[in-house]
Amino acid sequence: MKTSFVKTVLIIAVTAVTIFLSGRANAQTDAPHFYFCESYTNGQEINVSNTFSTGYLTAMLDLRPTETTIGVRDVALEITMIADEHGFYDSELVIDLVKFTVDPSWDYIYFTDEENLKFDKPGIYRVMLMKEPNQQVASGILKITAK
Repeated sequence: MKTSFVKTVLIIAVTAVTIFLSGRANAQTDAPHFYFCESYTNGQEINVSNTFSTGYLTAMLDLRPTETTIGVRDVALEITMIADEHGFYDSELVIDLVKFTVDPSWDYIYFTDEENLKFDKPGIYRVMLMKEPNQQVASGILKITAK
């Protein structure tokens, strides 16, 4: 019981720090900028945040600060639940793997899929952008709350 409590507190603390720091990310770094918004409409990112209520989201990847491109045609978003709405953690649960086809020359990409990029349960999630085979490009943490 005590070990489970310590794990839960540690996960919550790490998640809080990650969300805080990712909100302060500077586009001038050499790392890919991976973040979330409610939608990408008419060339505009609508409501960029790390906290959303249940529903679908759009994931954004900005490689321009790295002066590189995605370099591959096939990518996937691996969605993992790392804590439930109460902050309890048992083991990371992979929720979905959402595949996308992109142009290898792109350096700014939005990922939207209203059927598959949807978060129905409140909790803390890790979303990793993966190249095949199993190479992580970027990741982000987000909090989903009940409506």
